[in-house]
Amino acid sequence: MTTGRYLRIIRIIVAIVSLSLMTGLFVDYGMTFLRIAGWIAKIQFLPATMAFSLATFIIWLIVTLCFGRIYCSTVCPLGVYQDICARLNRLGSIYDTRRAYHYQPQARKLRNIVLFIVVVSIFLGISFITTVIDPYSIYGRFCIDILRPLWGLILNLKAMIEGSPAVRIAFASAFGMSLTVVVMIVISVLAFRNGRTFCNTICPVGTTLSYISRYSVFRFDINTDKCTQCRKCEQVCKSSCINLNDHVVDMSRCVVCFDCLPVCPNDAIHYTYTRHQLSIPLMQKVRGPLAGSTAGMDAGRRTFMILGALTATSPIAAKLNKVTGRIEAISLGQAPSSPLLAVTPPGIGSRREFLDRCTACGLCVAHCPQKVLVPSVSQYGLLRILHPVMDYDRSWCLYNCVKCANLCPTGALLPLTVKEKHRSRIGVAQVNRDLCISYSEKVKCGACASRCPVDAITMISSGEEEHGAYPVIAHDVCVGCGACQYICPSTPIKAIVVNGLA
Repeated sequence: MTTGRYLRIIRIIVAIVSLSLMTGLFVDYGMTFLRIAGWIAKIQFLPATMAFSLATFIIWLIVTLCFGRIYCSTVCPLGVYQDICARLNRLGSIYDTRRAYHYQPQARKLRNIVLFIVVVSIFLGISFITTVIDPYSIYGRFCIDILRPLWGLILNLKAMIEGSPAVRIAFASAFGMSLTVVVMIVISVLAFRNGRTFCNTICPVGTTLSYISRYSVFRFDINTDKCTQCRKCEQVCKSSCINLNDHVVDMSRCVVCFDCLPVCPNDAIHYTYTRHQLSIPLMQKVRGPLAGSTAGMDAGRRTFMILGALTATSPIAAKLNKVTGRIEAISLGQAPSSPLLAVTPPGIGSRREFLDRCTACGLCVAHCPQKVLVPSVSQYGLLRILHPVMDYDRSWCLYNCVKCANLCPTGALLPLTVKEKHRSRIGVAQVNRDLCISYSEKVKCGACASRCPVDAITMISSGEEEHGAYPVIAHDVCVGCGACQYICPSTPIKAIVVNGLA
C-alpha cells in the first residue's frame, strides 16, 4: 500500500470519528456524548474566533501553514458532510466523465466579497449573516432541527416497546426548520454535483484559511517528468483545484483530502515540502484560455444568490411563523406571552455582547434539560434570528442548572458555577393584578408563589370583599427563572410575564 493511500485512509478515519462525535454531541438525549465530545465544539474555527480563543485560533493557523486546509477535511462537520454527498454521486466508477471533476479557476472576487460581508456584519452586530453561512452552526442546526427529533422518535418507539420512560422531543419553529432544510438542500445539491463548491466560494472559514494555506510548507507537487496527463487526479479532486495545463495545485482551495494520491498510476503527484526539479529545463507553463473557466464563478454566483434570497424572504417567513404559533397557542387556551424585552439565557456578559458573539449553532438549545431555550424568530430582531431565547410559556429555567452557559463555544454565554447562577439575574417578573384569577375570581391559587425557587413572590390580601389575594414580586430577589410565568393558569393571557434585562 502506497503512502498516499495510507494518508487518505487516516484522513477518512479522523473525519468519520470527528463527524460522529459532533453529530452525537447535538443529537444525543443523554450525557454520554456531552462528556466525551464537548471539547470538539470549542475547537471549531469560527466559534473559537468569536470567543476570542487566541490559542485555538493560532493553533489552527499554524496547522494550516504547515499542512494546508486539513481542518476543512477532518474537523469541520459540514466539510465532511459535503464529502459524503459528493461520494454518493460517484459510487462505482469515479472516472465516469459525466461525474468527474474538472479544474475550475477560483472565484476570488466572490470569496473576498462574502468574507468582507461576514467581517463587517460581525463588527456591526448583524449576526444573521454569520448564522446562515457558518459551517459549524449550519450543521449544528441540521442535527437539532432534523436529526435529533428523528432520533427521539426512534428512542420513544423503543421505549414504548420496552415500557420505559420516553424522551421529550422539542421541535424548532416552522421558520427555523424551513431555513435549515433549504440551506442543507442547497449545500447538499452543490456537493453532490460539484464537490466543495460551498467551501471555496461562500464559506468564510475556508476563505480565511485559504490565505494561509497557499503558503503551506507541505503541499501537493506534480512531477512533470512522470505525469502522462491521464487526468485521474483531476477527476477525483472535489475542490477542482488541480490544473494539469500548468501542472500546479491551487493550495488555497485544496482541502488536503489525499484523494488524488492513490489514483495516480505513475506516482507523479506527492504531498511533500520539496519541489520537483524539471529534468527538461526548457519546459514552460502553458498559458491560455481553459475550458469551462467561468463555471466555478457561475456556480458560486448561483449559491450566493440563493442564500441572498433566503435572507430577503426571512421577514415574510418569520411573520408566517408568528401567526402559526399564535393559532397553536389559542388552541391550548392561552395566548403566547409577549414580554417587553426577550429573556436571554443565563451567563451573558452583556446583552449586546451575547447577540454579537452567538452564531446560533443550537448547542445550548439541544442540551437544555427543560427545553425552555428555543431558536428566536423576531424576539431579538430579524438580523439576529435563531439566537436562543427563553420561552417561559413552554417551560422554565432550572434554578441549579448551568449547562447552557458551560457549553457555549463562542463565548456568547460565559461559564457559570451553580452559586454564580443563583446570583445572576436574567429577567424580572411583572404581575398584572387584574388578570390574576386569585384576585379577580377569588380562586385560591398561589401557584406562582409556591413554585418560585427564591421566594420572591408573596400573596397579599387585597382587603376588598369582591377581590381575593394577589401576588407581589420582590424585584430585588427575583432572578427571572420563569417558573411563575410557566405555572400561571390565567387564561387567555397569563397574569405574570418575565421581561428580559437590557
